[in-house]
Amino acid sequence: MARALVIGYGNLERGDDGAALHVVDRLRAALGRPPLAEDDTGLESLGAEIDAVFVRQLVPELAGDAAGYDRLVFCDAHVYAEGEALQARTVQPGRRISGFGHVMHPEAFLWLVHGLSARRPDGYMVALRGYRFELTRRLSDGTSRLVDQAVALIFRHLAEAVPDPLPHDQGGDP
Repeated sequence: MARALVIGYGNLERGDDGAALHVVDRLRAALGRPPLAEDDTGLESLGAEIDAVFVRQLVPELAGDAAGYDRLVFCDAHVYAEGEALQARTVQPGRRISGFGHVMHPEAFLWLVHGLSARRPDGYMVALRGYRFELTRRLSDGTSRLVDQAVALIFRHLAEAVPDPLPHDQGGDP
């Protein structure tokens, strides 16, 4: 099976911007792992077929850990009123420069991972619509309703992405 790393990121203190932590914790529960403690990222316990971590932002230092995986799934909140509340797309590596000093886009992060490793992990983004970003740790009702859907979407993507390791039956006896 292809190894996958789910990287949720956002600001826990800003309401729906912390939605990815809820997704990561539900993924971890479905994988039989405990939720992340308040100051825990999950980076200390990497090594499973599917790992799920939460960080405040994508940073270059994380690229070394991510280079050991075949698939990277990014999860964050989005603010776009148009389109679907739950959005998913393939991420292609690219030297995308942010207009903000401390923001790294998934495309740039994936580009960096590709540059650090002989592996070329695939990238996929899942974004939940955020509605409230004031100082609170609670999710809005609208974003909260998207968490389980995001988890299901991530698991579907990972299942579809797994190549069949066995040759297909050619009509003969086993």
